[in-house]
Amino acid sequence: MKKESFEEFLTAHEKRIYRYLMGITADEQDAMDLVQAVFIAIYEKFEQIEEKTALAYTYRVAHNKAMTFLKQKSRYISLDPVNFTRIPEPTPPEATDYSDLQKAIAELPPRLAAVIQLQYYEKLSYKEISDHLGISLKAVESLLVRAKRNLRKKIVQVKKGRNVL
Repeated sequence: MKKESFEEFLTAHEKRIYRYLMGITADEQDAMDLVQAVFIAIYEKFEQIEEKTALAYTYRVAHNKAMTFLKQKSRYISLDPVNFTRIPEPTPPEATDYSDLQKAIAELPPRLAAVIQLQYYEKLSYKEISDHLGISLKAVESLLVRAKRNLRKKIVQVKKGRNVL
């Protein structure tokens, strides 16, 4: 199609495309913005578009622009700034008391306590723990499972004694 006939094409189909985009976006301003974006895209390719498929091509461009717009819009939350005045100040997080855990670790047999110490406090891998203790990887896994099970039991007992559960 020739660029000279673009204005005629725009006038003939602008309202149709607007109504189509209103149905998708349900927002007048968004639909108007998208109509403008659609016809800018059409204008850039207008000489390459065949006359018999021009309207279908315009609808496809409109659909694609609308879907892209809605996807981008869904990533953002639009709130009135007035709503932010009612947000309470964040409370500082309470310090977590690990004394029960530390006591439970101290009560573990030395090998179990050592594996817990190396795994969680010194952040060593299973391989590094096995090298450090001179045991196999399977033994490290087994010791960690037993240590965690024992710790869980001890901590549950302490909490039941306080009626926290």
